[in-house]
Amino acid sequence: MLKIFLCHSSGDKEHVRRLRTRLLSAGFQPWLDEEDILPGQDWDREIRRAIRASDLVLVCLSRASVTKTGYVQKEIGLVLDFADHQPEGTIYVIPARLEDCEVPERLQRWHRVDLFTEGGFSRLLRSLATVGRSPVVPPAPAAVGGVRSDGFYAMTDGSYGSSVTYTQLLRFYADGTAVSATSTSAVPEEIVWWFHREGGILGAGPYEIDGDRISFATSNSYGTIEFSGTVVAEGAELHLHTLNLTNRYRTSGIWRFTPAQFTK
Repeated sequence: MLKIFLCHSSGDKEHVRRLRTRLLSAGFQPWLDEEDILPGQDWDREIRRAIRASDLVLVCLSRASVTKTGYVQKEIGLVLDFADHQPEGTIYVIPARLEDCEVPERLQRWHRVDLFTEGGFSRLLRSLATVGRSPVVPPAPAAVGGVRSDGFYAMTDGSYGSSVTYTQLLRFYADGTAVSATSTSAVPEEIVWWFHREGGILGAGPYEIDGDRISFATSNSYGTIEFSGTVVAEGAELHLHTLNLTNRYRTSGIWRFTPAQFTK
């Protein structure tokens, strides 16, 4: 599992926490001081140890951090010292801009990634995959009949009678297995790590396709949900009716496809 050190300023902590969550969900092992340094441990020594043990360093930059003096500058200095001992051509330091800001001169020899732009995180994942120890795998081939197996189908449902909006999720395997789940998160990176049939909490069952018609039922310890409908837009959408056999709750809607990278 790729170990990633998150070098950052304390003022950017909230942005970096979200970045850590997305990296964890994508199957990486990010190191963040507030999570990984235990009470009573020597702060400076643990920082040095973490940098030394990491496969790669993300230097998180913002307008405030690039002008701030203090420990973040010392941390960048430690990173640069270790970078000088890496084999030529190795991806070890990635400047990661959290917002539009100047990149410090001593980091400009490495091509940056702009995480605040559309597609920025996807570009980062592509770079991490080239390091060689990334768990990210290539997208699976599309399953028989037109449904896709390289991502999620999702439909947001706000009719549960509460202020919480739920997203119903489906994933299809090329061997004819469908899995389903309901989550309060609609962001694939936040749930991809548990959304697989070996997880034990998802509903699962075989699916059948006849022309553009699809039908299946997914079951787990909580009950069974029946699905039926059509595959449209060359697999980009599913128009489905559902029936929960436990509480007789019915839904109808459009499940739209979102690509995702799975580890299982």
